[in-house]
Amino acid sequence: MHKPSSMRDYLISLLIAASLTVFMGFYIFIRRGYFFDAPSTADPLFVPNKVIASVGTVLLAFTFLIGPIVRYFGRFDKWLGYRKEIGIVGGFFIFFHAIISYFFLPLKFPQSKIDLDSITFGAGLIGIFLLISLFIISFKKAIDIIGASRWWFLQRWGLRLVIALTLIHVYTMKWAGWVKWLTKGGGAPTAELANPWLPGLGIMVTLFFTWVVIVRLYESIFLFRDFGFTTKEISMNEPIKARGRRFFLASFWILIILYVLVATRWIGY
Repeated sequence: MHKPSSMRDYLISLLIAASLTVFMGFYIFIRRGYFFDAPSTADPLFVPNKVIASVGTVLLAFTFLIGPIVRYFGRFDKWLGYRKEIGIVGGFFIFFHAIISYFFLPLKFPQSKIDLDSITFGAGLIGIFLLISLFIISFKKAIDIIGASRWWFLQRWGLRLVIALTLIHVYTMKWAGWVKWLTKGGGAPTAELANPWLPGLGIMVTLFFTWVVIVRLYESIFLFRDFGFTTKEISMNEPIKARGRRFFLASFWILIILYVLVATRWIGY
């Protein structure tokens, strides 16, 4: 259902985004050894852009996760009211990430070498256009023109496509580097990487993002059994709700274990 815009909800969403920005900015500052004052071999906005991309990705993932949280844990019902604003704020972060990556990172992404037809950049570009489209149709006037049921279908599947394209974009760009770090480590400290034994922020964010997708896939396939094509209310069906809650909690603890394993992978080496 469409929810009227609320300045209070936007403020809360911005505070969440600001908290994530501070936390992730501090983490990547420790790992890299700098924030804006990059060495000559890196772009000045390279680290800020990583933080912006990571915050936007987490916010979009959280938007996708709010539904299961509300369905399985009644005490978090109020979070459903923030979903729209959190999604819009996350979308703006992703949009700024795309702008910075294309126009302000000549060392990392020279425009002459950016292949927008590739799977990696093509998925990212399509995802940005989808986010812009979802933002445009989020206003009540657009909903009145489109129709409530059609609008809800576009919102649901638009977000799902954005999530899928984000996974494609991130995994195709980062997978080889993650495997190298996990198997060989980050090497010796350099001017661009002060503490290479710390896992990259992208690994940690993508673990969370992937977990969210797994939770939603489990829900759609094994609980709804409709692959997400319809909106079925399961909050009043206690056996189904209990199954979903058990999977949510069990998979969450697996996520925590993975975080610990990754974070401690090269401690002591």
